[in-house]
Amino acid sequence: MNPVMIIVPFFLLPGKKELQSADIVKITVPEIVVHAGESSVIKIKIEIKKGYHIQANKVNDEYLVPTILAISDYKTIKPGIPQYPRSKKIQLEDTDIFLDIYDGVFEIKIPVTVAKEIPKGKHRIKGTLQYQACDNKICLFPKTIAFSFTIKVI
Repeated sequence: MNPVMIIVPFFLLPGKKELQSADIVKITVPEIVVHAGESSVIKIKIEIKKGYHIQANKVNDEYLVPTILAISDYKTIKPGIPQYPRSKKIQLEDTDIFLDIYDGVFEIKIPVTVAKEIPKGKHRIKGTLQYQACDNKICLFPKTIAFSFTIKVI
């Protein structure tokens, strides 16, 4: 038996289910409109497929991968620190182990400041979401997905 599977029963061996993991997390970001020289809040909607959850931003086990959202830093657009939602606690089946997770639909908010000298118009912003998705029996390999959205400066 693979000794890693004994120590860390949270990982799935590569297979058909791993290839489908992209369908588990959906990210939606509405266009943000902000005046040059002002601040706003980016509300990033995360939707987790029913029957799955992802690890929270703060995990209580070194073998779990926390959910981390990152937005690229541009010269004239500065993101702040992400504000993660409160996690839910679940108990692993037949164990006394509790995990902090996110499931269903939730938002991660990121404050953003736009410089006065930024050109007016639409600006494409890139981001990434790192997560580890699980169902009630197994966890898939950690994944990082890229996404982008628009900030309209007026």
